Amino acid sequence: FLQGAAGLATVTVLGLRGGPAEAEQLGGPLNFFGYDGEQAANVAKPFLEKNKIQLNATFAGAADETLTRFKTGGRGSMDVMTMNKDFQRSIIDAKVELFQPLDPARIPNAAGLFEGFKTANWLVRDGKMYGVPMIWGDEPCIWNPKKWNGVPDRYTDFADPKYKGELVLLDDPFGNLWLFAKSTGAKDPSRLTKAELDKALAAMLTIKPNVATIGASLGDMADVLVRGDASMGLGGWAYQIVIAKQKGVELVVGSPKIDDRFFWSDAYTIAVDAPHLDNAYAYINFVTAPENNAALATELGSGCTVEKAFDLLAPDIKTLYDYDTVRKPGAGILGTQTVVPPQQPDGDIVGAQSWVEAWQTFKAS
Repeated sequence: FLQGAAGLATVTVLGLRGGPAEAEQLGGPLNFFGYDGEQAANVAKPFLEKNKIQLNATFAGAADETLTRFKTGGRGSMDVMTMNKDFQRSIIDAKVELFQPLDPARIPNAAGLFEGFKTANWLVRDGKMYGVPMIWGDEPCIWNPKKWNGVPDRYTDFADPKYKGELVLLDDPFGNLWLFAKSTGAKDPSRLTKAELDKALAAMLTIKPNVATIGASLGDMADVLVRGDASMGLGGWAYQIVIAKQKGVELVVGSPKIDDRFFWSDAYTIAVDAPHLDNAYAYINFVTAPENNAALATELGSGCTVEKAFDLLAPDIKTLYDYDTVRKPGAGILGTQTVVPPQQPDGDIVGAQSWVEAWQTFKAS
């Protein structure tokens, strides 16, 4: 979802280091599959060049594309993957084969993670670590203050005709339907019955006349707002205000008072049957060093996940997110809030495919 974000910020990286993993015999390919920007091409460049590693990056637009790639010929060719926390949790819960448990001894820099990430229930299960988080954040509303003074209390209120032609959404079935399921009173917006999903879709359809466009990525959403093709982004990204500022446009961030917003975190994982295991471990360890984690968080306008990285962030990046969240055991709302639905139906709870079909209905309407 970060497609288009990498390279939008100029980052000066000093004192990059990797850690003990660099002593291994490294070199050759490293195959990455995940969100654009999270391959850390700029941050990891010194490490890749030093160890003669060729980073081959392929990008996903949505969380479930990783599993689809793995199941349709990707197994045995994928090394490092980036994983959304809720999708990762759903894979672990369903015991679906995709990523392997990690050896913490091969990622010593992970010992410096914020307390909230060290035993997070989407990263650690049965004493085994399945991912190393690299960034986190939330998805609020982003708007032009010259056009709007704020946002309404609920997402369903965006059906007001005054928003006609002013809204931009991200092409994301899970995030959008979750927001409207919460707005329509679902007890758990990540676990919907068919009736609750239909109700959320019906509410979304009431705002469709007001939607100017659907952004292919969060970077694309930022461009739409900067150009003025829309003035209000739903399910946006705090870094979009930084992107806009660099282009001379003021945007502000906030959330509906009642419905609020959702939170996310992405982690590096290693695929089952990864062909270049040494490269994968060394790469993850390098990017998890405090200096490098701070540089990646800066480049992607996201929260850092390594405690010592926080002090290395510029003031405007530090204040984008509330770090009290990740200093708590279990990572507060990151650990308790779930956005992605179960992969398969569970009793009267519909599975992810039903959400995707509902989103396609919205887009086609």
